[in-house]
Amino acid sequence: MEKEKKRNHHRGKAFLKAFLSFFLLSFMLLIFGPSEIFFANVTEFAFLYQEFIWLMLMIAVLSALVLSAVVIFLPEILQKIVISLSFGIAAAGYCQVMFLNRKLDLLGLNPEGYGIEAGPALLNLVIWVAVIGAVLFLAFTKKKLWDKLVQYLSAFLLAIQVVALVSLVLAGDEKAYVRPAAGLHLSGEEQLVVSKKENVIILILDFMSSEYMEDALEMYPDMVDGLHDFTYYSNAECVYFGTFPSIVHMLTGVEFDPSITVNEWCAAAWDNEMTNQFYEYLKNRQYKINLYTPDTHMLCGLNELELIQDKLDNCIDAAQDVKVNEPLLLKTLIKMSGYRMFPEFLKPLFYTNMGEYADIVSARANAVRHDNAAFYARLLEEGITGDDAHNYFIVQHLMGPHQWTTGEDGSYKPDSTREETVKGCFVIVEEYLRQLQEVGAYDNATIIITADHGGPNNTDSQVCFFVKRPQETHEVSPVTNAPVSHCDLLPTVLQAAGCPYEDYGRTIFDFSENEDRERTFWISRMNYDYPYVTCYTGDKEAAGNVYNGYCYTGDLSDLLQKIEQGPDKIVPMLEGFY
Repeated sequence: MEKEKKRNHHRGKAFLKAFLSFFLLSFMLLIFGPSEIFFANVTEFAFLYQEFIWLMLMIAVLSALVLSAVVIFLPEILQKIVISLSFGIAAAGYCQVMFLNRKLDLLGLNPEGYGIEAGPALLNLVIWVAVIGAVLFLAFTKKKLWDKLVQYLSAFLLAIQVVALVSLVLAGDEKAYVRPAAGLHLSGEEQLVVSKKENVIILILDFMSSEYMEDALEMYPDMVDGLHDFTYYSNAECVYFGTFPSIVHMLTGVEFDPSITVNEWCAAAWDNEMTNQFYEYLKNRQYKINLYTPDTHMLCGLNELELIQDKLDNCIDAAQDVKVNEPLLLKTLIKMSGYRMFPEFLKPLFYTNMGEYADIVSARANAVRHDNAAFYARLLEEGITGDDAHNYFIVQHLMGPHQWTTGEDGSYKPDSTREETVKGCFVIVEEYLRQLQEVGAYDNATIIITADHGGPNNTDSQVCFFVKRPQETHEVSPVTNAPVSHCDLLPTVLQAAGCPYEDYGRTIFDFSENEDRERTFWISRMNYDYPYVTCYTGDKEAAGNVYNGYCYTGDLSDLLQKIEQGPDKIVPMLEGFY
């Protein structure tokens, strides 16, 4: 009887140690990590806190209880090893989050994933091994100290994170808990509707740099044969790296001003004499103007969509019935939490691309299809239809190779390569063009296929740029090195629509082969000679604090020389978008 009491007492102590260590780890990975990520980026997420936290809490508690119950029946030596590993991983993860993480791209903006640097990754691994090794060492050499360390330090780390969690929850914005019943949004109802009269269409393939396209062409030489009626501009400047501010610049022609807030610049870009006149010209020519992009923060910052309501016909005020993909929500948040918590060499396994969290919440009807495969599936299922009553100016913003999840046939492929994704994008584009021909909307259309930006790695800074004018036909696509730019889009659109355009500058077609033209490429960087700035949402530090401007005359090779020499202009930012 006495022996049984001692055994139960020993198991009770073992259960307590095990539960504290397991619950600390599960709390960090499943509750505090996702919560901190959520509240720090609440403006980027469409899901609500209560849509994941209760299930996460249940999983965290149950997993800790079950594991603890199993561990107490293991031999003592295995108990020590398992509890030490659990506590050691949690302690090392806490150090990783608090002290060791470099500035992390939590929102998955880099399609190439997380790049490991050998030196920092090795040092990071040494620290993890040292922390876990120290706990194991104490377990077998200083049992009483180990007992206290596991119990009291686990309880302490839990307590401080619980206090921090309560603070996050109480300070959370209303949008973290309440989804508006109605409001302005961009509707995808007419995403496959075009005019049977005149169309000006811009297809934006996100992150489709000229380098990405040319590399894919080596694997798929016939990839763009279907674009034989288009002229390819091999020397196209995107002006800015990043969907913000590039897409606003493409649609307003207004240069980004880092000296004012993001919200102030968005308001100034959309509401000024030239921008207003551009959209009035198109409306006067009976053009419906439809923009299809999923993230309106890229367009307006934190401003309400009233800012663009009078310009876009698919900006409507109506209730949206949404569905939440709960398995994807849990999977994505756990991945993002693991990416934040685990050591450098494991981060690539947990890196979560922006497309993964963007697909968690979707409208049940009238959703804008931004993902390549989703757009393609709808294109094949519903097909393009024609409207007899209006002309159309359409801007289709697709994921492009910003996320490598498109197979070479245009379907969804989670483990796709960059080249396969690029090939798949052009399969989708070719099908879109084929259906334009079927409804009789191709010949009279001006169509531009480009990207909002290329990459940040110098050689991929320029973008793909194809243009077809009405009635233009070729056996093989002509290629020109004319120095065009996104600065030329507005006059080009106006000219194509038969509107006055001279006040907006030269069109794409006004630039000739080998012409000298000075252009400037801008990219956001962190410069430690300048003060840190906050993100426009006001709740985190921005990834950059200056814009570097590189002025060049010529082509990509001249830009690369300029980048190697250093920026011609450095403009401090008041706040960052990313």
